[in-house]
Parts: sequence; C-alpha cells; structure tokens
Amino acid sequence: MQLERADIVETAIGWHLRQAEMSTLDWAAFVDWLEADPAHAAAFDAVAQADRMVADATFPVVAANDDAPLAPHERGRWRWFAGSGAVAALIAALLVPAALVKHGAPYDVSTKAGERRTVALGDGTSIEMSGGTTLKLDRNDARVATLENGEATFHVRHDAGAPFTLTSGALTVRDLGTVFNVARDGQRLSVAVSEGAVMFQPDREAVRLGAGDVLTAHEDSGRVTREKVSPDTVGGWRSGSLSFQGQSLGEVAATLNRLYAFDIVVDADLSARPFTGMVRLSGAADRDVPHLAALIGAGWRRDGSRWILSSGAAATR
Repeated sequence: MQLERADIVETAIGWHLRQAEMSTLDWAAFVDWLEADPAHAAAFDAVAQADRMVADATFPVVAANDDAPLAPHERGRWRWFAGSGAVAALIAALLVPAALVKHGAPYDVSTKAGERRTVALGDGTSIEMSGGTTLKLDRNDARVATLENGEATFHVRHDAGAPFTLTSGALTVRDLGTVFNVARDGQRLSVAVSEGAVMFQPDREAVRLGAGDVLTAHEDSGRVTREKVSPDTVGGWRSGSLSFQGQSLGEVAATLNRLYAFDIVVDADLSARPFTGMVRLSGAADRDVPHLAALIGAGWRRDGSRWILSSGAAATR
C-alpha cells in the first residue's frame, strides 16, 4: 500500500512539472489519469500545495554536474526535495489536512487576444479558454470558478455531492453533469449547453438549461432571453464556427479581435447594426475580414495592420 501511494505521488509530481509544456494529447492523458482514481486528484492537489510551500523555503544549491533543465522557482526545488525523499512525507502529511482547509486561495488564469489555453483542475474538470479571457480559480476548491471576461468551454466532472459552480458578475451557473460554454462581454453573459444540463441562478430563478439551450442575460437591463441551437455548435469558437444572435457589428468585431488578435474597427454608422448568423473563420485576417464584410454587406479597407469596416461598398487594400 505504501509503495502504491509513493507511485501515485511520483506520478503527480511528474504531471505537475510538465504543466507548462504539455500538448493536447498530454492534457487528455492527464485528465484520464485524474479521473481513474480519486487518490490521483488528491495527490495532485497535495503536490501543488506542497510546491507553493516549498517555494518559500531555502534550498541547497543543485550540483553543477546536474545537466537536467532547471527553473529556479520550480524544478530545482522539486529535484532537491524528491532526491532527499522528503517530498513523500510532505505529501502524505498534506493529503489529509488539505481537505480540512476552508479558506479560499484564489488565483487568476488569463489568455491574451488570439491565445488559447486548456486548464486541468484537480477534480478532473478541464476548461478550454479562448483569447482575451480571465478566470479566477481556487487552489483549495476545484469545484468553483469565476469568469471575469472572455469565453471558455467547461468539461465538468460531475459530483452530485459537490456540484461545480461558476460565477460571473452577479450571475451563477451550477453544473448538473455537463459540457457548457460561457461568454462574458461587458454586462452580457451567454450560457450554452453542449451536453448534460446546468442550472442558471440556482438559488434564485433556478432556470434549467439542457443540451442545445442558450441563455443570454444582460445584467444592466435585467433582460434574459433563451433560444435553441444544435448542441454541436456550442463552443464553436474552438473550430472557427461563430454564431451571433442580434449582437451589434461592433460587438462582432470585438469578438473577432479577442479570439484572433485581429485589429478590426467598425465605422460609427455601421457599429450599432445588429447581426444574426453563423460565420466560419480561418483565423487569417486577410481571408476572414473580407468574408465578414461580404456577409454583412459592408465595405472594407486596410490601413497597415488595421481593418476598417464601413457602410460603403468599395473594398480597398
């Protein structure tokens, strides 16, 4: 039993060290490992907590003939600890008390415009973040998250005893066994369900959303709308398929700027025009901007790296 526990700890340390350079396939394997046994998730959480504790300690200098790549703030300290055998004892000590911690330990995870990132939580949940997105997570509670801005698709590992809860502004979404997408743009929040179900405002209106349901809430006006879409289109930003329902062209441009790091400006006489439809994009501005302009019946021109959409019909470079 002790050997099995040590093997789990060593594997958890290995996953922890690889986080910054893992491929999509690695992330999938990591999530599979977390889901295979509750002890795996517990060990990984303990490793992460131990890493933060070790960061504040003083360590001896690593021998000069150790030719493995070093990151002074992370890998060096783990190499010394693992080599001394102290890490197993530290993790074993943390596995029990970590569950008793009640206070939060929030931290932010952000992406720049045009950047994508997948975050794997210790409970087996994974979050795909689009460009220009900020999430607030909790090191002591993998079942809570806050979307500050941007868009993300959540693949939640269901736990009826500890449902996953996402907040954004004053609004709350609670998992009922789900894959769902949430987008935050100013005062506008959109929730779309791909699989399973979520509960919107569970402690108030308690609106249940199932696969294919999309709810859009405007916090400034209190207006809430619902519609049905094909579940396959939820989180379409991951494959370049974007769906808009009555958003202004200014908001459409802002979404493309966030997702792909484009620099699109919409003239004032066009910016407020509403747009409903689906756009298939490649991520290349010189293809996508003219395509969008043709779709909405607008003109476009290019000024250096900036793309300008206007109500005129002429298109120039």
